[in-house]
Amino acid sequence: MAPRRGEAPRDLSYAAFMPGLDAPDEIDVIAEDVDGSALLSIVQTGPWARDVARERKRLKRKLGLYLRYALEGQMVATYPSLEGRPVVIALMYDEQPPQALLDYWRRRGETAARDGVTLKTQALGETVWRA
Repeated sequence: MAPRRGEAPRDLSYAAFMPGLDAPDEIDVIAEDVDGSALLSIVQTGPWARDVARERKRLKRKLGLYLRYALEGQMVATYPSLEGRPVVIALMYDEQPPQALLDYWRRRGETAARDGVTLKTQALGETVWRA
């Protein structure tokens, strides 16, 4: 749908409807990835806030929710077909996160790997959404 005269165009892509870091108690996307893994995605659209410390706290809270969901059985209870699948949590974004957030994500990825969870980052422009 084209915007009315004087209105900014709206982003009607699938990712535009994801809550991202603004909803720390919601899972944005759960899917079976093309490689068969259970893929849980944190989808952050738009620019990152300048307050990197605040963004890190928001990311930490959201990641904690995802890890609990995957590791404490809620994911499999809701989606039994994902039982036994490798778990991947992806931080997906329009704009690359600040280096401090990428460093945090890498460090958390090292500890998450001990629990069998892989953390990755991916630009939304490289993402293909399939129903």
